[in-house]
Amino acid sequence: MSGELFFSKFYAMTTAFSGTAVFFVIKVMLGIYAAVLLADVILLLIQRGVGNVFREGFSVGMNIPPELTIRKKKTKVRWEKIKKHLESREEKEFKIAIIEADEMVGDLIKRMGYQGENLGEILKNVPETQIENIVQVKKAHETKNRIIHDERFSVSLELAKETLGYYEKFLDEFEVFD
Repeated sequence: MSGELFFSKFYAMTTAFSGTAVFFVIKVMLGIYAAVLLADVILLLIQRGVGNVFREGFSVGMNIPPELTIRKKKTKVRWEKIKKHLESREEKEFKIAIIEADEMVGDLIKRMGYQGENLGEILKNVPETQIENIVQVKKAHETKNRIIHDERFSVSLELAKETLGYYEKFLDEFEVFD
């Protein structure tokens, strides 16, 4: 009987305490403390770049090079150097820009793990569902091949901008410019 009496008194005291102002203040303080802890955890995750790790880990069927996930700044700087060639207004500089862009994007695509002896074959093996603008990248690569194999192939500023735009769209798919 004494055990039942103890629990009934304990229950009555607990119920009475839960209605007091002191208990309300404790609840509010614990709520604020929990919110601050949650914010700290979120900020630490952001600071350590956990979002990029998740993006890298959950990319379906591809090994994403770090230049497209956690080293975007390096990729962006390299891209800006390539685009500088268009400022000269000389055809040879347009060709250099296209060749360098093809080399850069080609290297990134190769490191994604697609099979093929050269970039042309690798691009043929990339499913259109995995890289959004792969058709445009193939077209840009064909332009680069024409530059390499046909010395009389002429490249205008418009063609150079269009071709670099295809490569830039590929990089933008991985949010390099954000």
